[in-house]
Amino acid sequence: MKKLKIALIQMNSSPYLRDKNLTLALNFMNEAKKKGAKLIILPELFDSGYFVKDRDFDFALDFKSPKNHPTFKMLSKFCKENKIYLIANGIERAAKKLYDSAYIIDKNGELLGVQRKIYLWDGEKERFCRGNKLKIFKLDFDEFSVKIGLQICYELGFGEMARILALKGAEILIYPSAFGKARAYNWDILTKTRALENGCFVLACNQSGKDFAGLSRVVSPNAKILNEASSFDECVCCELDLSEIKTQRKTVPYLKDFDLKFTKKTFKEL
Repeated sequence: MKKLKIALIQMNSSPYLRDKNLTLALNFMNEAKKKGAKLIILPELFDSGYFVKDRDFDFALDFKSPKNHPTFKMLSKFCKENKIYLIANGIERAAKKLYDSAYIIDKNGELLGVQRKIYLWDGEKERFCRGNKLKIFKLDFDEFSVKIGLQICYELGFGEMARILALKGAEILIYPSAFGKARAYNWDILTKTRALENGCFVLACNQSGKDFAGLSRVVSPNAKILNEASSFDECVCCELDLSEIKTQRKTVPYLKDFDLKFTKKTFKEL
């Protein structure tokens, strides 16, 4: 039986105060480690805070030399020492362009992959360039591996992207987010919908505080909320029984019955 213990770290990140945010994240990462988590997820722009438009370049991380960046250096050291996978999200710099990017650090402390945000929310269009690829990443644990897909915050509302990732083999959909409190009703519905329609686990890790919805949650393939944050700063742990994916996809065969040819034809007609 494939079981995986994961942790979502919900944070009320302080804009501009990277050292403070990193300390808070590390404290919760150590709590997750003690509880046996092998995969930890951090929210969108957790290290810089979300509202730092005037200093985006100052906080940006260049993935050509990530180990020179204080955020990556700290996360990498933690992963290597504890043999844990970690998914973080921050501002990426590539030449003179900036991206809102989720990235994976493997259990050896190395960069495994990067997923740039494709659908940008509101003022993000003035700050960041769009990504243009949807990727699948494989995480290797002691006795099994699992395929994951990454999307970021606003992308939770684009079901076509989640479906593509599921058709490509994703078993877990992960959403580092800074999802607004005013749209908490979207968060509630969409996290469950993305899980149910794709027979995937959804790990939705959100910022908290006066502007953000919080409610970081783990959703099973049948849309049941397995665990959810109830305070601003919190480590939400949960054990996933990965056999539930196969069971749910057999019970409600959305992916099996999905007609890709018809969908491609229809999109061409738009």
